[in-house]
Amino acid sequence: MKIPEKVLKAIEGQKLHLVATASSKGSPNLIYVVFLKVYSETQLMVANNKFFKTEKNLLENPKMTSLVLDKETGKAYQLKGSVEIHKKGNVFEECVKWVKETRIRESKSEMVPKAAVLMNVEEIYCGAETIEED
Repeated sequence: MKIPEKVLKAIEGQKLHLVATASSKGSPNLIYVVFLKVYSETQLMVANNKFFKTEKNLLENPKMTSLVLDKETGKAYQLKGSVEIHKKGNVFEECVKWVKETRIRESKSEMVPKAAVLMNVEEIYCGAETIEED
């Protein structure tokens, strides 16, 4: 699903992102991540810097949800989809470069992701309302 412009804007304006996963038995896990960005018009990229339960859940159940708040409108958007985990190759290298450049720009110590997680956005909601593509 193509991510609508209003949702892209909300994602790009947020520094901390909520990411939820569930184990194969349905046990939920909710975390904050800093390294989440729009990767393409249909995908989000999340850097797996310190995932523990999240990584285990994604290996068992490759589904993820992210929640973003549009600070201007006060609307919250929930993006749901299936994930791909990249531990080598171009996607992984792009993720490593992004994290390193961001950490350097923020004068923070180096951090190397364990993996790049791409979420293929399949559904978007604002409250109970389904958001359609632009």
